[in-house]
Amino acid sequence: MDPQLLRSIWPVFAAETREQIQAIGSKVLGLEQPASAREPDLLPSLKRVVHSLKGSAASLGLDDIERIVHAIEDGLSHVSVDEPISRSSVEAMLRGLSAIENALNRGDAGEQPVVDGVAALLRALGHEAPVAPTSDEAASSGPLGEDGLKALTALEAALSRLVSPKVEDRAGAVRAAVDQAHALRHSAEAVQADQVAALAEAAALGFTRMEEGGDAAGQAASEVAGALVDLRMALGVVEEAPAVQEPAPQKPAPAPAAKPAARATAAAPEGRGGAVDRAVRVSVKTLDSLALQVEHLVSGRSQQGRRTEGFRTLTDQAHEVLLHLERAASQLAMAGGGPALEPLRTGVGLMRTMQKRLLEQAKEAHRDGEQQSLVAQVIRDDLRDLRMVPASQVLEPLRRTVRETASRLGKEVALELGGTDVRLDRRIVDALKDPLVHLVRNAIDHGLEMPEARKAAGKAETGRLVVRVEARGTRIGVIVEDDGAGLDPVRVRATAVRRGLMNQEAADKLSDAQAARLIFQPGFSTREEVTSTSGRGVGLDVVLATAQRLQGSVDVEYTPGKGTRFIVDLPLTLAAALGLLVRTGTTITAIPSDTVKRVLRLDADDVGTVAGRVVARLDGEQLTFLSLSEAIGLPRMPLALESGRRQTAVLLSLGDDRVLYAIDEVVGQQELVVRSLGKHLREVTHLAGAAVLDDGRVVPVLNAPELLRAAKPDTRAAVGESKMPRILVCDDSLTTRFAMKSLLEIAGYPVVTASDGEEAWQVLERVHCHLVVSDWQMPRLDGVGLARRIKGHPMFRRTPIILVTSLDSSEDRAAGLEAGADGYLVKREVERGKLLELVRQLLPGSA
Repeated sequence: MDPQLLRSIWPVFAAETREQIQAIGSKVLGLEQPASAREPDLLPSLKRVVHSLKGSAASLGLDDIERIVHAIEDGLSHVSVDEPISRSSVEAMLRGLSAIENALNRGDAGEQPVVDGVAALLRALGHEAPVAPTSDEAASSGPLGEDGLKALTALEAALSRLVSPKVEDRAGAVRAAVDQAHALRHSAEAVQADQVAALAEAAALGFTRMEEGGDAAGQAASEVAGALVDLRMALGVVEEAPAVQEPAPQKPAPAPAAKPAARATAAAPEGRGGAVDRAVRVSVKTLDSLALQVEHLVSGRSQQGRRTEGFRTLTDQAHEVLLHLERAASQLAMAGGGPALEPLRTGVGLMRTMQKRLLEQAKEAHRDGEQQSLVAQVIRDDLRDLRMVPASQVLEPLRRTVRETASRLGKEVALELGGTDVRLDRRIVDALKDPLVHLVRNAIDHGLEMPEARKAAGKAETGRLVVRVEARGTRIGVIVEDDGAGLDPVRVRATAVRRGLMNQEAADKLSDAQAARLIFQPGFSTREEVTSTSGRGVGLDVVLATAQRLQGSVDVEYTPGKGTRFIVDLPLTLAAALGLLVRTGTTITAIPSDTVKRVLRLDADDVGTVAGRVVARLDGEQLTFLSLSEAIGLPRMPLALESGRRQTAVLLSLGDDRVLYAIDEVVGQQELVVRSLGKHLREVTHLAGAAVLDDGRVVPVLNAPELLRAAKPDTRAAVGESKMPRILVCDDSLTTRFAMKSLLEIAGYPVVTASDGEEAWQVLERVHCHLVVSDWQMPRLDGVGLARRIKGHPMFRRTPIILVTSLDSSEDRAAGLEAGADGYLVKREVERGKLLELVRQLLPGSA
């Protein structure tokens, strides 16, 4: 086929073929079931889809794909309706479908959509390509011989010219093509070749429709191409092909990258076949652009609402001015008037007219704004519906993944899919494909045992793997669960140490739940050797990164000997969502409203400490209570409770997880369009992105699921991060500063440093530190001044400070302790271990 025609058709062909591959794979797996358990129309419907795919590939000249599908079709012709298909046949067909999918990926990338290993695939499918006849045999075969071949070649050349948008004398070229098609029809009728005559007439009609140009010409060109492919077969023309031992080269030039497409349907007029749906394919890129413009429209409506409020304010001010003017005119009239009275009355009249016009403008602006809001909401809802697709689009292809992976590993696996009818945002579906494949392969490779091991453990030899999607209001849960051996925290810790992710001491301090989450770290794999399935340390980190990018989270649960469950929590749609704007200190942040259960005020009696963690009582339940500013990495702000006032808090809830976060106040609520922060902030897990408010301010949008997960008692400490208190070391001598830093870090304390008191104060405002070790004599701000400033500030007054100095008189010690220092050391005592001893006394929880 002409390269230009292929480029215009490729995006639609690729999208449709992927749907057909998914349907074929599911139906082929269904053939393994006994006849009584199958769908009544399973085999005939499968053959129809396969035949349709074969015709599409042939019409575009994609020989590799056409030959593979033709072999699958031949194999299905031998399948009995009453008997299950053989396992080897199923696996051969699935390999063929995977090879076609890889070819489509090449075409999307602009490469030739060739299939690797065509000869081997054909042999596995029990099909050998026919030996191509010589060119003389090809020319002389068929009902019209060489004349038919010449006519066909002329028609194909005409089609190649007419698909170009810049055709000189398009009408003349169309007439010539139609005449050639009619000449072929007359020749076919003369030898009673009815099929050739019918196809030639169909080609002539298609050429006629191409004269108009535009979209109609494109559709007509597709129909003509199909007619010419059928005509080639009817004429008995067989093209020369290379031997089957090598992949057949593709005739078309590289296709451009295909845009993912979504299908939109609308009811069509009733025709001969009854009511049918008319469908068009729309590029997802186009939908994204439309959605963005609609969100801008909604945002503009909010700004218009603020301007309408401005109109009302001006109207009220005009009314006040008018009252003052009328009062002044009345007083002037009572005082006898004068030359200024008439101009003043004229001004009052003009002001009254202006006020009336302002009122009318305000009403019209409000009415127009409401109409705009309604239209924007309807468009947004329609676009959201267009983006929503059934979860089956991402779940059904897993059947082939499970079958291929289990076969390669020699395991028996029964896959159960649930929630296939749940409708998700197409962007969520596309983003979930790779993570789900990783989770499924991980479950088969690492979770499910070999049949003999399962039998020895008293389990069924066939492992059970469940993948389901659950609707959770405005969010969804994607669960991948197996009944295998479960995670082994001891082995996970050992692997983390062996791969250099942490030292043995840090690994030993992790709880089992924290150790389990190590599997999401980049580079982590418990496999000693690299295989085609695992061992490269790439996989589950992709799952975590994808979930966080989609404003979600991922968690893992396990029961030793019984199985493992991965839970991916995601929003139902990535379109604009309602957000709660809250203030902590001077920072405004947004929290998705679907995770905000309540906003409330707490008294001091409501807050306490249980097992070393701060909790608050709410509705008879003790909930984890945290400062939002500290949770998102901002400087710690004093709580209202510390000064005896009531504390504002927001209750975040998702599933069974509930956490209270302290905030300063609720600023408002607004529709938000969340934008990505780019790759440089991808590691900041508590951020979902950023949004622009009505007034133009940019605010960070928090990832509520990650905040909830991080607040769990057994996951409060970040994976691999020390739980020891952080210490600030301040000294103007680089050597002394480095020596104390090294001493404390060897003991396990994380350390930050500063070169003088002013720098130390700036560090304290940015980073939460549990203790300060400071020199006395320093430029700008010395140690005594730093101690006074720390103890005089309500946020830091409870932070212990140790002064380390060469001054050893009793007066110096007294001055330091009077300034608020909690400890006093002479520098020579540091080397004798006195510093660590004093640190442990002041931070008893770190000993």
